[in-house]
Amino acid sequence: MKHLCKKLAFLCIPLVLYLAFFIAFEPNNYFGIRSGAGSTAPIARVRAFTAQSGDYLILGDSRLAHFDMQLAQQVSGKPWQNLAFGGASLRETLDLAQFALEKNPNVKELLIGLSFYTLNDKYDTDRMSSLQDTLNNPLAYILNLEYNVNTLTSFTNWLIWLGQRIGGETEMTWAQAQVERETGDWQYPDDYTADDGTVYPLHTRLAEYPQLILPNCQNWSLNEQQFERLLAFCADCTEKGIEVTILLPLMSDNVLEEVCTPLGITDQMTEKVLPRLHDAAERSGFEVLDYEWENRPDFDDDTQFFDGFHLDTEYGLPAFSQMLFSDLSK
Repeated sequence: MKHLCKKLAFLCIPLVLYLAFFIAFEPNNYFGIRSGAGSTAPIARVRAFTAQSGDYLILGDSRLAHFDMQLAQQVSGKPWQNLAFGGASLRETLDLAQFALEKNPNVKELLIGLSFYTLNDKYDTDRMSSLQDTLNNPLAYILNLEYNVNTLTSFTNWLIWLGQRIGGETEMTWAQAQVERETGDWQYPDDYTADDGTVYPLHTRLAEYPQLILPNCQNWSLNEQQFERLLAFCADCTEKGIEVTILLPLMSDNVLEEVCTPLGITDQMTEKVLPRLHDAAERSGFEVLDYEWENRPDFDDDTQFFDGFHLDTEYGLPAFSQMLFSDLSK
């Protein structure tokens, strides 16, 4: 029996070593051993919130996920906590908002992202139940293939960073390097050249973006269930004394001109959806900041946008953040 126990202990060594490796390099700080996560993945954001729940929350998709939180606090005077994550549907945003209020009933203010894209009935992903299961089950997290791949990627990035540090190519800390990779050290490709050889004054990623989102936008129809749920949620929050602002972030001009207007989305949003949103806001007392349709900032597509939805982190996002959080502080 003693001999068998020794063999079993020996066989467990690789598992223990990999577990230590996983805990050390998983990018979401699931186990809370680092000061913060090097990821904006939903599991990272929600795990950070459960560990330390803020009173001023940002929720939405990737367009709200990369704010400089120090700048946001500096401009608005409020310590915002960001729960937005890439690909979040309106259903998931509302599920997460309700989860946040259950965890922290003392929330004072919510900034909730909304867009014609997330209002589309076709775009209705639902991942909150599996996310909550993972939050409550460390074994499920450790055995998840995606998180293991993320861990290996994080380790590879660490090796690259370590080599750069040793070679004197960078003075960034590992935490700073993670943030740069996550937000994107974006470099624009060349100007877009069409098949006929015409060169357009737009970088390629931006020029091709309308075609990328076109399949999901065709036959656009309002997700009535989630839209009504949003209006009811906002009314309930204001009744409880929680300030709510619905933010419609800006999009590039070519998305508006090549997708929204030709497909009739512009008419549906401006003639049907927005009037209902503003009417509900007036009745319930929440705010609407609409940079998508009614108050479109004069941003330059080619220099301030990374693609049709996302702003350049150096030339676009800081300017938008200054505008947004200034408006929120009024």
